[in-house]
Amino acid sequence: MAHSPLRFGIITDIHYGNGDREALRTDLHDCFSFWEKNNTAFAVQLGDLIDGKGLEAVNNLKDVVSVLDEYQGQLYHVTGNHCLGAPLNRYLTETGIESPFYTFYFGGICFIVLNGMDINPESHPLLHSDRKRKKLQEEDPWASLYCGALGERQIHWLEQQLESAHELEEKVIIFCHFPLLKETSDRAHGLLWNHDEVTGILRRYSNIIACFTGHYHRGAYFEQYGIHFMSMPPFIKRNEPPHYSCGMIEVDEDLLRVYDQNLTVSHELPITV
Repeated sequence: MAHSPLRFGIITDIHYGNGDREALRTDLHDCFSFWEKNNTAFAVQLGDLIDGKGLEAVNNLKDVVSVLDEYQGQLYHVTGNHCLGAPLNRYLTETGIESPFYTFYFGGICFIVLNGMDINPESHPLLHSDRKRKKLQEEDPWASLYCGALGERQIHWLEQQLESAHELEEKVIIFCHFPLLKETSDRAHGLLWNHDEVTGILRRYSNIIACFTGHYHRGAYFEQYGIHFMSMPPFIKRNEPPHYSCGMIEVDEDLLRVYDQNLTVSHELPITV
């Protein structure tokens, strides 16, 4: 019997509250229909779900979640910088996730969701190691005020997840809002503050297929350490070239295909793990 590839939907930087809300809702429903028509196992929202701060952000969050609830499939959420316009605990409650970093499994693949806002411009780290990570924002020109870092506890957790997946011979795909490589962002958008530390961990494991991120509004791709790093184009810019609103990732035995909402293949990449 032929092996069926795993398909999942992907969308990033919705920025609900910015622009025509009715048009935004219509276009989100078009994404839902695209994923459902193509039998995706689940979909991932890569962060910056909302715009605004305080009460405005909370209202935007409630409104967009009511739209996302109309999607019939399983939707996983990543935390972005704009998501913290509402308090983190409110973001987690509304989106139905228990922790901003977590793991889930489909088709024998371990999916790891990272929280790039663990340490951020408004946080006050208690650990010396985390204070050093926050200080990267002053030292690294790529450490934008729009970004953040993984803290000590999350770093240890990530290493544990990767070690476990390696021992079980599971393939791994990683999601983070912030890009990890300079080749997949620019200085204006920035990178995860401790990108060198995190990529240093990732490069130790040969079973990682890809790392999908958002944040960089032009989209980009680069392969390094045998891992496909991809910043996905944002939903908010869907009316501008390349006119991308959402996509679908197809994982076969030896190929990773990236589709846009028109089923056009933007990337066909080898899986070597």
